[in-house]
Amino acid sequence: MPNHKVRRLAFHEVVFDDGHTLHHAVVEVCGNEVLNSYTFNGEPAMTEWIGGKAFVEKGKIRIHSSFLINISSLM
Repeated sequence: MPNHKVRRLAFHEVVFDDGHTLHHAVVEVCGNEVLNSYTFNGEPAMTEWIGGKAFVEKGKIRIHSSFLINISSLM
């Protein structure tokens, strides 16, 4: 199993499998495992802006972005 570091990713919208949605949210992940999530105002330090929409399903993140990104580079 690869050794992953904790990363803070920011999105326009994060949709959870229980039905709730966060707007302008940070998701803290290790690999694709979600550790924490919260909304923000301003510019959160030490955070990678991904933009677009992310989905959290069964504690895992799935990313949909308007930008062309290499998903493997995020994990």
